This record gives sequence, structure tokens and C-alpha cells, in this order.
Amino acid sequence: MLEIAVFGKPGCPQCKTTTQHLDKVGLPYRYRDVTEDQSAHDIVTALGYRGLPVVTVGDLHWSGYRHSRINRLAEIHSTTPDLAVLEPAAIAYLNAEEPSE
Repeated sequence: MLEIAVFGKPGCPQCKTTTQHLDKVGLPYRYRDVTEDQSAHDIVTALGYRGLPVVTVGDLHWSGYRHSRINRLAEIHSTTPDLAVLEPAAIAYLNAEEPSE
């Protein structure tokens, strides 16, 4: 299964909201604190992000709290629990333009 990773730091409201939403929709994830884990910090930097949280799902990634993306991911996960088998159509759906959040 592809791992969902949330890169955040203590005191980050969007990080907390992101993890709470993932918990609410039942998506498993790994939280990585960039202030404690240098490799996590390096990953965020290598991806080109300066803000947190950063969420990665395999090769997909985004920054900030993205309500619609989490809901789309939960919808996909409910029918395909092993995210490693995401088909191109599911990836396109997940990456679809989001309305302003």
C-alpha cells in the first residue's frame, strides 16, 4: 500500500486540521515532524515546499490543508484500500482542480 505521509510541526493549525480530517475519514497515515526528523525536513525541501503541512501519497503531493483532496482520497480508498494500485483515472480524479477552500 502507498503510504500517506503528513509532514508538519507542532503548533501548525493546518497540520492539525489535516491530520484530524484524515482521522475522521479513516485514512491511515504517517505523521513526520520536520522539527524533529531531519530526513522529513529534507523531503519537504526537496519537493520545493516552504509551507506546512505537506502531504504525500506516492508520487502525488501537495501543501496546505486540502479538504477536497482528502475527501477524494478517502473516496478512492473506500473502493481500493491498496492505494498502490491507483489507476490513471483515479489519479486524475484526485488531482482535479479544487474549488477554493
